[in-house]
Amino acid sequence: MSNENLPIKRAELSTDDTLTTYETETAFFSSIYRGDVEEVNIMIKKLLKSGIVVDKLSTDDTRPLKYWAINTIAIATRYAIAGGADENACYSFTDNAIMQIDALTDESDILQFLFKKSLQLAANVNKLNQNNHPKAVRDVLKIINTRLFDDLKLDILANECNISKDHLSLLFKKSFNITIPQYIKQQRLNASKDMLKRGMSLSEVASATGFSTESYFIKCFKDEFGITPGEYIR
Repeated sequence: MSNENLPIKRAELSTDDTLTTYETETAFFSSIYRGDVEEVNIMIKKLLKSGIVVDKLSTDDTRPLKYWAINTIAIATRYAIAGGADENACYSFTDNAIMQIDALTDESDILQFLFKKSLQLAANVNKLNQNNHPKAVRDVLKIINTRLFDDLKLDILANECNISKDHLSLLFKKSFNITIPQYIKQQRLNASKDMLKRGMSLSEVASATGFSTESYFIKCFKDEFGITPGEYIR
């Protein structure tokens, strides 16, 4: 894709040019929410064919497109999370994508990178939706992934999945060979790694991830990963 043929239009704030329509953007993000990789690919082709209109917010030619791409990937990530993709993995995915977009200097590379990442997000949702787990298990995974730090008591989860808690527990244990509380604890411990890397204190991480005390968090972390949080940071 050469720069001369890029489907990008720059709208001066004083002109009548309209940005990429709300309906088009909603259809694009909704496809990611459903994990419909084929539809996302179709939407990408439509965007490339019709042209992408971005505000001319900078004298740097690539900067407006970067703004648009970063905003798009951030919103797409939230749609993927709503579709059931793992929340912490998605936020880490977004952080890395934004840094990579910011480092790009060629407009065609920015577009290609954005659309590649959009397809990856849809594929992640699709993978969750198309696995062989029972519907109730898929439903509870979506709830856990999107509300990991909420009060996720078993009776609450079962009620939201319209199933008895005993039956839900049985299905989940059969699918993952661990209980729902064990799975939640694993996911929270995985999330704690990113918090530690961002410089949060042990007490802050323990509180944020729902562990009753700092010492209990340290014990659970070592049981899960074989090292203490302090050793992990070092």
